[in-house]
Amino acid sequence: MNNRVVLDLLIERGTLSRGDVRDLTGLSKPTASQLLTRLEESGLVLPSGYGETGPGGRAPQLYAINPGAGHAAAVDVRPESISARIADISGVVVAEFEITQLPDPRGPENVAQVLAGACGIAGIAVDELDAIVVAVPGSYDVAEDLLRYAEHLPGWQQPGIGEELRRHLGKAAVSLENDVNLVALAEHRASDVAGESFFLLWLDEGIGGALMMDGSLFRGSRGAAGEAAFLLPPGSRLDGEHRSKGAFEGLVGSDALREFAADAGHPVGSTADAIAALLADAGAAETIQEIAQRYAFGLASVIALVDPSRLILAGEVARIGGSRLRDAVAAHLDRLVISAPPLGLAAVADAPILEGAMLLSLDLARESVFTT
Repeated sequence: MNNRVVLDLLIERGTLSRGDVRDLTGLSKPTASQLLTRLEESGLVLPSGYGETGPGGRAPQLYAINPGAGHAAAVDVRPESISARIADISGVVVAEFEITQLPDPRGPENVAQVLAGACGIAGIAVDELDAIVVAVPGSYDVAEDLLRYAEHLPGWQQPGIGEELRRHLGKAAVSLENDVNLVALAEHRASDVAGESFFLLWLDEGIGGALMMDGSLFRGSRGAAGEAAFLLPPGSRLDGEHRSKGAFEGLVGSDALREFAADAGHPVGSTADAIAALLADAGAAETIQEIAQRYAFGLASVIALVDPSRLILAGEVARIGGSRLRDAVAAHLDRLVISAPPLGLAAVADAPILEGAMLLSLDLARESVFTT
Protein backbone atom coordinates (compact mmCIF):
# COMPACT_ATOMS: atom_id res chain seq x y z
CA MET A 1 0.00 0.00 0.00
CA ASN A 2 2.86 2.40 0.85
CA ASN A 3 4.42 1.71 -2.54
CA ARG A 4 1.24 2.72 -4.37
CA VAL A 5 0.80 5.85 -2.26
CA VAL A 6 4.32 7.03 -3.08
CA LEU A 7 3.99 6.14 -6.76
CA ASP A 8 0.75 8.14 -6.98
CA LEU A 9 2.48 11.08 -5.28
CA LEU A 10 5.29 10.88 -7.83
CA ILE A 11 2.72 10.92 -10.66
CA GLU A 12 1.08 13.97 -9.10
CA ARG A 13 4.22 15.95 -8.20
CA GLY A 14 6.84 14.79 -10.71
CA THR A 15 9.79 14.36 -8.33
CA LEU A 16 10.20 13.67 -4.61
CA SER A 17 13.13 13.39 -2.22
CA ARG A 18 13.30 10.97 0.73
CA GLY A 19 12.39 13.90 2.96
CA ASP A 20 9.37 14.72 0.79
CA VAL A 21 8.14 11.13 1.09
CA ARG A 22 8.59 11.28 4.85
CA ASP A 23 6.70 14.59 5.14
CA LEU A 24 3.86 13.64 2.77
CA THR A 25 3.19 10.13 4.08
CA GLY A 26 4.15 10.29 7.75
CA LEU A 27 6.58 7.40 7.28
CA SER A 28 9.78 7.43 9.27
CA LYS A 29 12.96 8.58 7.51
CA PRO A 30 14.48 5.04 7.37
CA THR A 31 11.20 3.56 6.06
CA ALA A 32 10.87 6.26 3.38
CA SER A 33 14.47 5.65 2.32
CA GLN A 34 13.99 1.86 2.17
CA LEU A 35 10.78 2.29 0.18
CA LEU A 36 12.42 4.45 -2.49
CA THR A 37 15.36 2.05 -2.68
CA ARG A 38 12.94 -0.86 -3.19
CA LEU A 39 11.04 1.01 -5.91
CA GLU A 40 14.30 1.90 -7.67
CA GLU A 41 15.47 -1.74 -7.56
CA SER A 42 12.14 -2.84 -9.05
CA GLY A 43 12.55 -0.40 -11.93
CA LEU A 44 9.52 1.73 -11.10
CA VAL A 45 11.43 4.89 -10.11
CA LEU A 46 14.68 6.49 -11.21
CA PRO A 47 17.05 9.05 -9.67
CA SER A 48 16.16 12.42 -11.18
CA GLY A 49 18.73 15.01 -10.18
CA TYR A 50 19.03 16.88 -6.93
CA GLY A 51 16.88 19.33 -5.02
CA GLU A 52 17.85 22.60 -3.43
CA THR A 53 20.76 22.53 -0.97
CA GLY A 54 19.47 22.34 2.59
CA PRO A 55 20.84 23.67 5.88
CA GLY A 56 23.30 20.79 6.12
CA GLY A 57 24.96 21.78 2.86
CA ARG A 58 23.80 18.70 0.95
CA ALA A 59 21.32 18.67 -1.92
CA PRO A 60 18.76 15.82 -1.58
CA GLN A 61 18.54 13.13 -4.23
CA LEU A 62 15.27 13.40 -6.17
CA TYR A 63 13.33 10.47 -7.63
CA ALA A 64 10.81 10.28 -10.47
CA ILE A 65 8.61 7.62 -12.06
CA ASN A 66 10.52 5.51 -14.60
CA PRO A 67 8.53 6.41 -17.75
CA GLY A 68 9.59 3.18 -19.44
CA ALA A 69 8.05 1.03 -16.70
CA GLY A 70 4.79 0.80 -18.65
CA HIS A 71 2.67 2.21 -21.46
CA ALA A 72 -1.02 2.92 -22.04
CA ALA A 73 -2.91 3.31 -25.32
CA ALA A 74 -6.12 5.14 -26.23
CA VAL A 75 -7.96 4.41 -29.49
CA ASP A 76 -10.85 6.34 -31.06
CA VAL A 77 -12.86 4.32 -33.60
CA ARG A 78 -14.91 6.31 -36.17
CA PRO A 79 -16.85 4.91 -39.14
CA GLU A 80 -14.14 6.00 -41.60
CA SER A 81 -11.04 6.48 -39.44
CA ILE A 82 -9.23 5.26 -36.35
CA SER A 83 -6.76 7.30 -34.29
CA ALA A 84 -4.49 6.13 -31.50
CA ARG A 85 -2.43 7.79 -28.79
CA ILE A 86 0.25 6.18 -26.60
CA ALA A 87 1.54 7.54 -23.30
CA ASP A 88 4.25 6.31 -20.98
CA ILE A 89 3.27 5.34 -17.44
CA SER A 90 3.96 8.88 -16.19
CA GLY A 91 1.27 10.17 -18.56
CA VAL A 92 3.50 11.81 -21.19
CA VAL A 93 2.16 11.23 -24.73
CA VAL A 94 4.91 9.60 -26.81
CA ALA A 95 3.11 8.78 -30.07
CA GLU A 96 -0.02 9.49 -32.11
CA PHE A 97 -1.12 7.74 -35.28
CA GLU A 98 -4.22 7.79 -37.47
CA ILE A 99 -5.60 5.90 -40.44
CA THR A 100 -8.16 7.96 -42.33
CA GLN A 101 -9.05 5.40 -45.00
CA LEU A 102 -9.69 2.05 -43.39
CA PRO A 103 -8.77 -1.06 -45.35
CA ASP A 104 -11.14 -4.05 -45.58
CA PRO A 105 -12.09 -6.10 -43.75
CA ARG A 106 -13.40 -3.55 -41.25
CA GLY A 107 -13.45 -4.36 -37.55
CA PRO A 108 -11.12 -5.00 -34.62
CA GLU A 109 -8.21 -5.89 -36.92
CA ASN A 110 -8.15 -2.21 -37.97
CA VAL A 111 -7.43 -1.26 -34.34
CA ALA A 112 -4.47 -3.63 -34.32
CA GLN A 113 -3.11 -1.98 -37.48
CA VAL A 114 -3.39 1.52 -36.03
CA LEU A 115 -1.80 0.49 -32.74
CA ALA A 116 1.07 -1.15 -34.61
CA GLY A 117 1.70 2.17 -36.36
CA ALA A 118 1.56 4.13 -33.11
CA CYS A 119 3.80 1.66 -31.28
CA GLY A 120 6.30 1.88 -34.14
CA ILE A 121 6.55 5.64 -33.57
CA ALA A 122 6.88 5.10 -29.80
CA GLY A 123 9.62 2.52 -30.31
CA ILE A 124 7.81 -0.28 -28.48
CA ALA A 125 5.99 -3.47 -29.48
CA VAL A 126 2.20 -3.78 -29.15
CA ASP A 127 2.84 -6.59 -26.63
CA GLU A 128 4.58 -4.03 -24.38
CA LEU A 129 1.36 -2.06 -23.86
CA ASP A 130 -0.11 -2.59 -20.40
CA ALA A 131 -3.61 -1.23 -21.14
CA ILE A 132 -5.66 -0.29 -24.19
CA VAL A 133 -8.99 1.58 -24.06
CA VAL A 134 -10.98 1.54 -27.31
CA ALA A 135 -13.62 4.27 -27.67
CA VAL A 136 -16.57 3.36 -29.88
CA PRO A 137 -19.69 5.27 -30.96
CA GLY A 138 -22.07 2.69 -29.54
CA SER A 139 -23.12 1.03 -26.28
CA TYR A 140 -21.01 -1.90 -25.12
CA ASP A 141 -22.98 -4.56 -23.24
CA VAL A 142 -20.34 -6.24 -21.06
CA ALA A 143 -22.57 -9.17 -20.07
CA GLU A 144 -23.40 -10.02 -23.70
CA ASP A 145 -19.99 -8.90 -25.07
CA LEU A 146 -21.93 -7.05 -27.75
CA LEU A 147 -21.78 -3.54 -29.21
CA ARG A 148 -25.25 -2.04 -29.69
CA TYR A 149 -26.39 1.10 -31.59
CA ALA A 150 -23.36 0.75 -33.88
CA GLU A 151 -24.86 -0.06 -37.28
CA HIS A 152 -22.61 2.63 -38.77
CA LEU A 153 -19.48 0.63 -37.78
CA PRO A 154 -19.03 -2.25 -40.26
CA GLY A 155 -17.49 -5.33 -38.66
CA TRP A 156 -18.29 -4.40 -35.06
CA GLN A 157 -21.79 -5.87 -34.55
CA GLN A 158 -21.00 -9.55 -33.98
CA PRO A 159 -21.34 -11.15 -30.52
CA GLY A 160 -18.02 -11.66 -28.74
CA ILE A 161 -16.59 -8.40 -30.08
CA GLY A 162 -14.56 -7.72 -26.94
CA GLU A 163 -12.99 -11.17 -26.98
CA GLU A 164 -12.15 -10.81 -30.68
CA LEU A 165 -10.54 -7.44 -30.00
CA ARG A 166 -8.40 -8.94 -27.25
CA ARG A 167 -7.22 -11.71 -29.58
CA HIS A 168 -5.85 -9.04 -31.91
CA LEU A 169 -4.17 -6.91 -29.23
CA GLY A 170 -1.76 -9.14 -27.34
CA LYS A 171 -1.29 -9.21 -23.59
CA ALA A 172 -2.60 -5.77 -22.56
CA ALA A 173 -5.74 -5.22 -20.49
CA VAL A 174 -8.29 -4.20 -23.16
CA SER A 175 -11.43 -2.21 -22.43
CA LEU A 176 -14.25 -1.13 -24.79
CA GLU A 177 -16.06 2.05 -23.79
CA ASN A 178 -18.73 4.34 -25.22
CA ASP A 179 -17.06 7.44 -26.68
CA VAL A 180 -19.34 9.99 -24.96
CA ASN A 181 -18.81 8.27 -21.60
CA LEU A 182 -15.11 8.95 -22.08
CA VAL A 183 -15.78 12.63 -22.82
CA ALA A 184 -17.70 12.78 -19.52
CA LEU A 185 -14.76 11.16 -17.76
CA ALA A 186 -12.42 13.81 -19.18
CA GLU A 187 -14.81 16.57 -18.06
CA HIS A 188 -15.03 15.08 -14.58
CA ARG A 189 -11.24 15.00 -14.19
CA ALA A 190 -10.99 18.56 -15.55
CA SER A 191 -13.53 19.84 -13.02
CA ASP A 192 -11.70 18.17 -10.10
CA VAL A 193 -14.96 18.13 -8.11
CA ALA A 194 -15.24 14.92 -6.10
CA GLY A 195 -18.53 13.03 -6.17
CA GLU A 196 -20.38 15.34 -8.56
CA SER A 197 -23.33 14.30 -10.73
CA PHE A 198 -23.84 15.77 -14.19
CA PHE A 199 -25.33 15.00 -17.58
CA LEU A 200 -23.31 15.66 -20.73
CA LEU A 201 -25.17 16.13 -24.02
CA TRP A 202 -22.96 15.35 -27.02
CA LEU A 203 -23.80 17.43 -30.11
CA ASP A 204 -21.71 16.42 -33.09
CA GLU A 205 -22.27 14.39 -36.26
CA GLY A 206 -24.30 12.18 -33.91
CA ILE A 207 -26.28 12.83 -30.73
CA GLY A 208 -25.21 11.17 -27.49
CA GLY A 209 -25.14 11.59 -23.76
CA ALA A 210 -23.38 10.44 -20.62
CA LEU A 211 -24.31 10.34 -16.95
CA MET A 212 -21.79 10.97 -14.19
CA MET A 213 -23.44 9.94 -10.90
CA ASP A 214 -21.76 10.70 -7.58
CA GLY A 215 -18.37 10.84 -9.29
CA SER A 216 -18.71 7.60 -11.29
CA LEU A 217 -19.88 6.86 -14.81
CA PHE A 218 -23.38 5.36 -14.83
CA ARG A 219 -23.51 2.86 -17.70
CA GLY A 220 -26.86 1.16 -17.00
CA SER A 221 -27.61 -2.57 -17.02
CA ARG A 222 -26.69 -3.02 -20.72
CA GLY A 223 -24.23 -0.16 -21.18
CA ALA A 224 -26.87 2.03 -22.83
CA ALA A 225 -27.44 4.69 -20.14
CA GLY A 226 -27.19 8.19 -21.61
CA GLU A 227 -28.18 7.20 -25.16
CA ALA A 228 -29.78 10.60 -25.66
CA ALA A 229 -30.42 10.00 -29.35
CA PHE A 230 -33.36 7.81 -28.27
CA LEU A 231 -35.11 10.39 -26.10
CA LEU A 232 -38.71 11.07 -27.15
CA PRO A 233 -39.32 14.80 -26.60
CA PRO A 234 -42.39 16.58 -28.08
CA GLY A 235 -42.15 16.83 -31.85
CA SER A 236 -40.06 13.67 -32.28
CA ARG A 237 -41.37 10.54 -33.95
CA LEU A 238 -40.51 6.87 -33.75
CA ASP A 239 -40.93 5.50 -37.25
CA GLY A 240 -38.88 2.86 -39.02
CA GLU A 241 -35.99 5.23 -39.71
CA HIS A 242 -35.80 6.66 -36.22
CA ARG A 243 -36.19 3.29 -34.49
CA SER A 244 -32.57 2.55 -35.43
CA LYS A 245 -31.14 6.10 -35.25
CA GLY A 246 -33.24 7.49 -32.40
CA ALA A 247 -36.13 9.95 -32.35
CA PHE A 248 -34.15 12.79 -30.73
CA GLU A 249 -31.41 12.22 -33.33
CA GLY A 250 -34.07 12.75 -35.99
CA LEU A 251 -35.14 15.99 -34.33
CA VAL A 252 -31.74 17.61 -33.71
CA GLY A 253 -29.15 15.34 -35.37
CA SER A 254 -26.96 15.90 -38.39
CA ASP A 255 -29.69 15.49 -41.01
CA ALA A 256 -32.03 17.89 -39.19
CA LEU A 257 -29.40 20.63 -38.80
CA ARG A 258 -28.29 20.37 -42.43
CA GLU A 259 -31.95 20.57 -43.46
CA PHE A 260 -32.39 23.71 -41.35
CA ALA A 261 -29.31 25.21 -43.02
CA ALA A 262 -30.50 24.28 -46.52
CA ASP A 263 -33.91 25.85 -45.86
CA ALA A 264 -32.08 29.06 -44.84
CA GLY A 265 -30.13 29.04 -48.11
CA HIS A 266 -26.96 27.32 -46.89
CA PRO A 267 -26.54 23.88 -48.50
CA VAL A 268 -23.60 22.45 -46.52
CA GLY A 269 -22.14 18.99 -46.08
CA SER A 270 -21.44 18.72 -42.36
CA THR A 271 -23.29 19.38 -39.12
CA ALA A 272 -20.56 21.76 -37.98
CA ASP A 273 -20.85 23.79 -41.19
CA ALA A 274 -24.64 23.85 -40.80
CA ILE A 275 -24.65 25.35 -37.31
CA ALA A 276 -21.85 27.78 -38.27
CA ALA A 277 -23.82 28.99 -41.31
CA LEU A 278 -27.00 29.44 -39.28
CA LEU A 279 -25.21 31.36 -36.52
CA ALA A 280 -23.60 33.67 -39.07
CA ASP A 281 -26.94 34.40 -40.79
CA ALA A 282 -28.83 37.22 -39.05
CA GLY A 283 -31.99 36.06 -40.81
CA ALA A 284 -31.76 32.62 -39.18
CA ALA A 285 -32.24 33.81 -35.59
CA GLU A 286 -35.63 32.07 -35.28
CA THR A 287 -34.11 28.84 -36.55
CA ILE A 288 -31.41 28.99 -33.85
CA GLN A 289 -34.15 29.45 -31.27
CA GLU A 290 -36.03 26.45 -32.68
CA ILE A 291 -32.90 24.28 -32.46
CA ALA A 292 -32.19 25.50 -28.92
CA GLN A 293 -35.76 24.72 -27.86
CA ARG A 294 -35.44 21.18 -29.20
CA TYR A 295 -32.23 20.64 -27.22
CA ALA A 296 -34.00 22.02 -24.14
CA PHE A 297 -36.89 19.55 -24.54
CA GLY A 298 -34.41 16.68 -24.47
CA LEU A 299 -32.56 18.05 -21.45
CA ALA A 300 -35.81 18.66 -19.56
CA SER A 301 -36.53 14.92 -19.68
CA VAL A 302 -33.10 14.18 -18.22
CA ILE A 303 -33.55 16.76 -15.45
CA ALA A 304 -36.88 15.22 -14.44
CA LEU A 305 -35.36 11.76 -14.06
CA VAL A 306 -31.84 12.43 -12.79
CA ASP A 307 -31.79 15.90 -11.18
CA PRO A 308 -28.10 16.48 -12.03
CA SER A 309 -26.09 19.24 -10.36
CA ARG A 310 -25.10 20.61 -13.76
CA LEU A 311 -25.51 20.07 -17.50
CA ILE A 312 -22.75 20.18 -20.11
CA LEU A 313 -23.00 20.76 -23.87
CA ALA A 314 -20.09 19.08 -25.68
CA GLY A 315 -19.07 18.16 -29.23
CA GLU A 316 -18.31 20.21 -32.32
CA VAL A 317 -21.81 21.74 -32.62
CA ALA A 318 -21.64 22.91 -29.00
CA ARG A 319 -18.14 24.29 -29.52
CA ILE A 320 -19.17 26.29 -32.59
CA GLY A 321 -22.46 27.35 -31.02
CA GLY A 322 -20.57 28.63 -27.98
CA SER A 323 -22.18 30.87 -25.40
CA ARG A 324 -24.88 32.06 -27.82
CA LEU A 325 -26.30 28.57 -28.32
CA ARG A 326 -25.82 27.67 -24.64
CA ASP A 327 -27.66 30.81 -23.48
CA ALA A 328 -30.52 30.12 -25.89
CA VAL A 329 -30.87 26.54 -24.62
CA ALA A 330 -30.71 27.72 -20.99
CA ALA A 331 -33.44 30.29 -21.60
CA HIS A 332 -35.76 27.62 -23.03
CA LEU A 333 -34.93 25.27 -20.15
CA ASP A 334 -35.95 27.94 -17.65
CA ARG A 335 -39.37 27.98 -19.25
CA LEU A 336 -39.70 24.18 -19.28
CA VAL A 337 -38.63 23.12 -15.78
CA ILE A 338 -39.19 24.53 -12.30
CA SER A 339 -35.50 24.70 -11.40
CA ALA A 340 -32.90 24.07 -14.10
CA PRO A 341 -29.31 23.25 -13.07
CA PRO A 342 -26.44 25.35 -14.48
CA LEU A 343 -25.77 24.70 -18.17
CA GLY A 344 -22.14 24.98 -19.28
CA LEU A 345 -19.91 24.26 -22.24
CA ALA A 346 -17.33 21.48 -22.21
CA ALA A 347 -13.96 22.40 -20.73
CA VAL A 348 -11.99 19.76 -22.68
CA ALA A 349 -12.00 20.93 -26.29
CA ASP A 350 -8.96 19.15 -27.80
CA ALA A 351 -9.75 15.54 -28.80
CA PRO A 352 -11.94 14.91 -25.71
CA ILE A 353 -12.68 11.28 -26.64
CA LEU A 354 -8.98 10.37 -26.82
CA GLU A 355 -8.34 12.42 -23.68
CA GLY A 356 -10.93 10.45 -21.71
CA ALA A 357 -9.78 7.13 -23.16
CA MET A 358 -6.20 7.89 -22.14
CA LEU A 359 -7.23 8.80 -18.58
CA LEU A 360 -8.99 5.44 -18.21
CA SER A 361 -6.16 3.56 -19.92
CA LEU A 362 -3.55 5.10 -17.60
CA ASP A 363 -5.67 4.11 -14.59
CA LEU A 364 -5.71 0.50 -15.84
CA ALA A 365 -2.01 0.48 -16.75
CA ARG A 366 -0.92 1.90 -13.37
CA GLU A 367 -3.10 -0.59 -11.52
CA SER A 368 -1.33 -3.36 -13.41
CA VAL A 369 2.24 -2.04 -13.30
CA PHE A 370 2.27 -0.54 -9.81
CA THR A 371 0.70 -3.56 -8.10
CA THR A 372 2.83 -6.21 -9.78
